[in-house]
Amino acid sequence: MSLNALLAARAHTEGRAQPTALFRHRAITETPIGIVAWQLGAEPYSVGAIAIGQSSSGFRAFVPGYPLDRDLLFAALLDFAHEFCTRFESYTAGPVTVRKHFGAGVVVPVLLPQIVVPNRETIALLGRLGRRLAYLPTAPVGDRKPADPLLPRLGRHLMWIAEYAQLPGQQLALPIAELLATHYATAMSAFEVQSLPAMNAWIDPPAGIHGFVAAQQAERLSIGPIPDPKDGQDIFAMMQLFNLQRKRSTDPKLIAKLIPSLRERYVSMIEATWDLMWAIINREKTKPEAASVIRRAQADCLAYAEHMQWMNGPAEGRRKTRMTARNAAMRLNEYEQTQARLEAEEAIDDPLRMAPHLLAGKAFAGTVIASDSGRTEIVNARNCLRPSVTVRTDVPCLMQPGTDLWWTCGASGREWKISHITPNGTGSTVTLILQTNRLSDSPVPTIGQRTCFSLFNLKEGYELFLPVQAPWTHRLPVPAIDSDLEHTDDGGLAA
Repeated sequence: MSLNALLAARAHTEGRAQPTALFRHRAITETPIGIVAWQLGAEPYSVGAIAIGQSSSGFRAFVPGYPLDRDLLFAALLDFAHEFCTRFESYTAGPVTVRKHFGAGVVVPVLLPQIVVPNRETIALLGRLGRRLAYLPTAPVGDRKPADPLLPRLGRHLMWIAEYAQLPGQQLALPIAELLATHYATAMSAFEVQSLPAMNAWIDPPAGIHGFVAAQQAERLSIGPIPDPKDGQDIFAMMQLFNLQRKRSTDPKLIAKLIPSLRERYVSMIEATWDLMWAIINREKTKPEAASVIRRAQADCLAYAEHMQWMNGPAEGRRKTRMTARNAAMRLNEYEQTQARLEAEEAIDDPLRMAPHLLAGKAFAGTVIASDSGRTEIVNARNCLRPSVTVRTDVPCLMQPGTDLWWTCGASGREWKISHITPNGTGSTVTLILQTNRLSDSPVPTIGQRTCFSLFNLKEGYELFLPVQAPWTHRLPVPAIDSDLEHTDDGGLAA
C-alpha cells in the first residue's frame, strides 16, 4: 500500500483530511491580489462578472450586464484594468533590489506580486481573456472604435500570468484548490479534490460530521468560473431582460439604472466564493513555511521583473503567439528541470514528503554509528581525503553498492557513494564515502546524528544549448515547386 492510499484510508476512518506535508510548500503573501471571475455560460472568451481585492473585508466587482456587446464588456474590463494594473504594477515602485541576470542588472521587487484565485480554471479563463484583449487595435479601424491602450496592456499581463502559472512550483498565481489538494489527502478522487468547497469541508468539517457528508453538502456551492446551471438560467433571464430594456443603448447612466438586480445576483455569488477563499488563505497562512519557498519566491520576483521590463520596453509586452521548435524544446526542458527540483526541495525540506521515497527505495534513514572525516584513500595514484560515515537503519536498505546519494543536510554539495551494505537484524549497516577531498564542499554527519540519504540533490540542472536555426533533420519538408521545365512539350527536355 502506498503512503497516499494509507492516508486516504485514515482520512475515511477519522472523517477528516490528513496532511501530506509538515510544512506549507507555497508562499502566501500578506496582501495578495484576489480575483474571482464568472464565465458567461459557454462563451469561453468573456466574463459575466469579475472581482478584485486584497483582503477578506471587501472587493470591487465589475459587471458588464450584457457581455456579448463589445462596448459594454470593454467598458467593464477597462474599469477592472485600472484596478488590476495599478495593483499589479505597484510592486515595481516598492522596495526593490538589483540582481544580475544574464550579465545585465534587473530591478527586482522584494515583495512577491502574488495573485490568488479559487482554482486553476479561473487562471485559464484569465488567460483566454488576455488573448482576446492583448492585440486589440488602439487606432481606428473602419467604423470600429479603437480600444483604450490599457485594455491591451491588461491582456498582455493576463496572458503572461496564465503562461507562467504552468511552471511547476511557481507561486505568483496561486490556485487555492490546488494548494489544498497538494497538502492534504482525502478519500476523494483526483477529479473531486478540484472542488474547493468539498476539499475544504474534508479539512475542516463541522463538529460531529464526517468529512464525506460535509463534502457532499459543500460541493453544491459553485465557486466559478462556470456558474451552477440554476444560477446560469437565472442570470440568462436577467441578462435578456436587461438587454431588452436598454434597447441597444450603451449610455452609462441608463446602464447604471438598469443593472442593479443583475449586479446584485453576481455579487452574491462572488461573496460566497470570496469568503471561502480568504478563510482558507488566513488558515493556511498560519502554518510554517518550508525553507525552499523563499528561493522559489525570489525566482518568481525575477520573472515578474523581466516581464515588467518587457512590458515597459519597445515591444510593449508583445509576445509570439506560436513557439518555434527551439522554443518548445527549451520550454519543455525548463518545465522538466523545475519539476525535478521542486520534488527534490519538498522531499529534502519535509520529512513527510520524504516518506514515500523511503518506501520506494529512493532514500534511507538511520543513525550514524561511525564517522571518519580524516579518512584517505588512493585515487589516481594520489592519497586523497575521502571522509566516510556508517549508518544503521531500522529497515533493510534496498539500494545497491556504488549508488550515488546526497545527505539531506548537504544536498547542494558533493555526492556520497555507498561502499557496502551489511544486514543487521531487522535493518542494515550502510557505509558511505564522500566523493571529494575538500570538506568545505559538503558537511559530514556526526556520530549519533539521525540522517537521511536520498537520490535528491539541489544542484543546478544541465543548461540546454540549442542552435538558433533548427538543423535540417528537424525542419518540415519543403513542398516541391512546379516549374515550366516539367510541362514542356518535348517531355521536359531543355532546348
